[in-house]
Amino acid sequence: MRPTVEEQLQGTCRILETVVAPCVSDSYARTILDNLIANLRMLKVALPKVAGFLRDDNVATLSLLLAMQPALKTDLVGRIDTAAQAGDPDVADGAAIEERNRLLRALLAEAVCSPDLTPEIRRSIEIHMINRAARAPMRYVPNAPAIITSTPET
Repeated sequence: MRPTVEEQLQGTCRILETVVAPCVSDSYARTILDNLIANLRMLKVALPKVAGFLRDDNVATLSLLLAMQPALKTDLVGRIDTAAQAGDPDVADGAAIEERNRLLRALLAEAVCSPDLTPEIRRSIEIHMINRAARAPMRYVPNAPAIITSTPET
């Protein structure tokens, strides 16, 4: 399909930079505009990677949930089993993949509050979350100027 989503985002950035930005004289508004452009550029690069990330995250999260089951209450174990039996959505259905990710993450958020988790399970959760954060394709760091605080000399 032409233009692609990436091409549309690139075109939007170009228009914002060449047409809108020169007309923005307020420094705060310009910082906001620059951050919006940076966010659009991040989306342009990240969007093609999101579905794969979510599919991989769904597999890893479900695996962790299944490993946690011995330490969880029966009703939560049942909901995890139901999610496992539902299987993975069609790879072409991005909304279904995202919805499955929301469901699995909600189950994990509930499971991590279980009082019966062993230190090994807690460490597995920590590793899972660190790995997930490291793989996440959508990372945005604003272009806002750093706030410098100084301490008075003593």
